[in-house]
Amino acid sequence: MNSRRQQRYEFGPFRLDTSEHSLLRDGQVVPLEPKVFNLLRVLVQNDGRLLQKEELIKEVWPDSFVEEGNLNRNIAILRKALGEQSSGKPYIETVPKRGYRFVASVKEIAGNGSGTMNTEPVDQESQAKGSDLLQAGLERDLGPRKARSARWLVLGGLVAVALGTLLYVLARRQSTVATRPEIKSLAVLPLQNLSGDPTQEYFADGMTEALISSLAQIRALRVISRTSVMSFKGTQKPLPPLPEIARALKVDGVIEGSVQRENGRVKISIQLIHGPTDAHLWARDYERALTDVLKLQREMARAITDEIRIQVTPEERAQLASATTVNPAAHEAYLLGRYHFWKHIVDDHKRAIDHFERAIQIEPSYAAAHAGLSMAWQKWGSQRPAPLKEFEPQARAATRKALELDGQLSEAHAAQGFLQFSYDWDWKGGENSIKRALELDPNNLDAHYNYAVLLMALGRFPEALTEIQSAEQLDPLSHQVQVLFGHVLYRAGKYDEAVLRLKQAIEREPRSAQAHHLLGWVYEQKGRYTEAIEFHDKNRVLRGKRSDNPPFVAILARVYVLMGKRNKAKRLLAGLGHDGPAPAFSAGAYAALGDTDEAFRLLFRMVEKHEDSQVVFIKTNPHYASLHSDPRWRELIRRMNFPQE
Repeated sequence: MNSRRQQRYEFGPFRLDTSEHSLLRDGQVVPLEPKVFNLLRVLVQNDGRLLQKEELIKEVWPDSFVEEGNLNRNIAILRKALGEQSSGKPYIETVPKRGYRFVASVKEIAGNGSGTMNTEPVDQESQAKGSDLLQAGLERDLGPRKARSARWLVLGGLVAVALGTLLYVLARRQSTVATRPEIKSLAVLPLQNLSGDPTQEYFADGMTEALISSLAQIRALRVISRTSVMSFKGTQKPLPPLPEIARALKVDGVIEGSVQRENGRVKISIQLIHGPTDAHLWARDYERALTDVLKLQREMARAITDEIRIQVTPEERAQLASATTVNPAAHEAYLLGRYHFWKHIVDDHKRAIDHFERAIQIEPSYAAAHAGLSMAWQKWGSQRPAPLKEFEPQARAATRKALELDGQLSEAHAAQGFLQFSYDWDWKGGENSIKRALELDPNNLDAHYNYAVLLMALGRFPEALTEIQSAEQLDPLSHQVQVLFGHVLYRAGKYDEAVLRLKQAIEREPRSAQAHHLLGWVYEQKGRYTEAIEFHDKNRVLRGKRSDNPPFVAILARVYVLMGKRNKAKRLLAGLGHDGPAPAFSAGAYAALGDTDEAFRLLFRMVEKHEDSQVVFIKTNPHYASLHSDPRWRELIRRMNFPQE
């Protein structure tokens, strides 16, 4: 290949400096990953000439075996960085099945940027003769002593020029580093499944989630959670431009890429992009055996943190460096479990349990699978009418085993914290476990979410709002986070703000039964009873329940009391029986009627049997506010181990 000596080139609004490894557009740095920059250098130095693909690969990757796909991907990155010429034509022409040609007009410029450089090689003999002629001429005109002095002046001038050039280069390099975009927040977009097999989507999603989890361990870096980024998973309609995605997620940087699994190996290509400007900053390809997939996830996270120059503590770096091999079949079952877990559907949570159990059966020491099993049992149980005791033992056993296998696993500590405060009413222990989860992984969305729930149950509303705001930063597009935000505001008595949050949740997910349920409660507190009934009924329909569903009947009875329809409310409550299946809602209706004895009887029964998931929220439920002055209320709170005020 024709190798030229020139260091600087101009084409269109660009200036390419190969000695400084920089590309400027109208004086502004255009960040390019090293391989992409080298590709541009080779193309520009051979402008107008068709370069075969094999020729380019050999020049850019001289010591590596690289497939043609890598070249094509880097060409695509380069084209995106350069844009089009003023004529509307691309800078790089593709010659099908052969190679590429740089078609823009290129000007080679001198070291001082003032003009065209001579491209002929320097004749050393002529250079020596020229030096002798210079010396002879100086001696003839000035005499030997003055000639020697003049020669030293010339040499001094050359040294000064060299020093000046060196300082200029160093200053430019420092300027290039200084102008590199700062990245303190990051979103990992769903990795594209290149296998061509739709049944492998779970594997691509699992690798996306794993990379998110590894990066989330860095305290100085805010990493968007899986839920929000998955809303940008490829669908029938095209994705919005990358700057628009970055703006929606409120991030500086975006990771995008692809994954392919075949013949017991996994291939991943990822690239780092500055979100606001869509500028490509870095890219890398990986290929590993499936048994090393956990190590690969940590390796990618380390490479990304090194590239964005984020502050990583020694403990975090050690955590990223520690990874074990895993049985591929166990890991596949684990990924399937996570895939179904995130669907937030009862049947899928049961499937998640089955897959996690399969992963554990294959590899009993797989700590992450035990933690996933605990969370799946908790989610599945909380969405069913069965008593808590039917799934609490399984969730507890899985959590205990996960912590026994890996005491540094954030997910296991978060799962333990939820069990402690919601089932054991060990409020202090639950808070300490969740805090430990956040120490290990500051970006653990479940931990922030569970902590907000705990603080809300305790009535520590300012702290609860702080935690849910942290969750919102990690998951800005999640409807579920907005539901909890509205729930906290409702219990804190901020009804207008709660309405805004809950309506936003419904806008994002119209099928959210919980958002409609809470809006019904909020409108009840605002005295807008007709709207309250409408939203409660919508909640019932979304859950697929009949109009004689006991919880709905008890809720309706309370609203009727507040509307002045006391006899109608009493008839509804009588139909539920003495020990109806909805004690939490019935107690609220009796409290509204002024029948405190019946309200307390139901509440104490609920506490003693520990069979209703609503029991954990007794202290901050506004429906029981009229009961607080009764001595029995203090006893009720004591039995649930709430801190005494």
